[in-house]
Amino acid sequence: MTRPLLDGIRVLDFTQFQQGPSATVLMSDLGAEVIKVERLEVGDPSRHVGKRADGFCQYFHTHHRGKRSIAVDLRSSEGRDLIFELVKRVDVVTENFKPGVMERLGLGWDALRAQNPKLVYASASGFGPEGPRAKSTSWASVAGAAGGGMWANGVKGDKPYGNVAAPDPDQTGGMIFAFAIASALVARERTGEGQFVQTSLYGSQIWGRAPAINALANGSIVPSARNMPISNMFTLQAQGADGEWLFVGYITDRWVPMCRALEREDLVTDDRFATLADRNANLDELREEVAHVIATRPAAEWPPRFDAEDVPSTLIQDYPMIARDEQAAANEYIVDFDDERYGTLRTVGSPIRANGEQGRVRSLGPELGQDTDALLKEIGCAPDAIAELRAAGVVG
Repeated sequence: MTRPLLDGIRVLDFTQFQQGPSATVLMSDLGAEVIKVERLEVGDPSRHVGKRADGFCQYFHTHHRGKRSIAVDLRSSEGRDLIFELVKRVDVVTENFKPGVMERLGLGWDALRAQNPKLVYASASGFGPEGPRAKSTSWASVAGAAGGGMWANGVKGDKPYGNVAAPDPDQTGGMIFAFAIASALVARERTGEGQFVQTSLYGSQIWGRAPAINALANGSIVPSARNMPISNMFTLQAQGADGEWLFVGYITDRWVPMCRALEREDLVTDDRFATLADRNANLDELREEVAHVIATRPAAEWPPRFDAEDVPSTLIQDYPMIARDEQAAANEYIVDFDDERYGTLRTVGSPIRANGEQGRVRSLGPELGQDTDALLKEIGCAPDAIAELRAAGVVG
């Protein structure tokens, strides 16, 4: 087995809930040692989201597998001193508190850089570090609404806008956050200097919708809800004969192959669809024709037909379908993991493969403070000193 990409990288992780933890769990899967800093007694609030009767919390373990945990009182000077010692021994610090929180704790960029000049300090916020809403509280759904996700799922007029799929802004924000951290690590290796990087949920949502926003901002086609602002793209959702749903999408040069896949070559010479302009002008009729054909066969029979003609298509999958999807399993995007406490669990794996090796699920998330003693020993605390810190309520 090749050495994991991030083997030897140590991350001191103050992030909580999902935006930040989804970034650091990607790093953990690729071999980084991620040390999760948590509050005494309660820990990360996500430990308690949807917890089962046996104590298992899927939401927490999804974003904290493979990490270590130290429980410490960050408001105490003793706790802050312990963090300073850990900072000297890590490569990255991550946080996603409201702007200003880490500074009030004495753990901002300037304070931690003084402890470790080569530190990568990564901060993720809701709305970004500047502007009138820089210090506003935000959640995934708020960012989705601000960044266009709710509008794109809605309908104009008197009908309400559709909600934003809750995980999407956090997961997108996490990917951007992880990329910023990785880029900062590369820059540090090149320059030998510490780096300070900042991302936000709002900025990540805007970036994810760049084609549509750019089109509107620059006077191109004005996008409408549920439509991409690309005049040569055809998309369709249609039901097969079995009631399952299929999605088809093609760019201009796939028009004739799509007609072949449908066994409707007559559409190629149909006056309503002869040119791109004709197809756009008669889009509703075109979609009706295609949907009528798709309805003649079970939905699952269509993707192989479209694949043979290089026309993009897929079944519209719900979460249970994804969990048992052969394609997902073949790429280890869905894996089975054995845990001595909870038995065999099916879980989403790493989306990244490097040098032929997929990122690995090494363990579930840690118990609160399970690594406190070990980490304190690493920074030179003797057993009696650790006992005193615990008795004083500094660590747990």
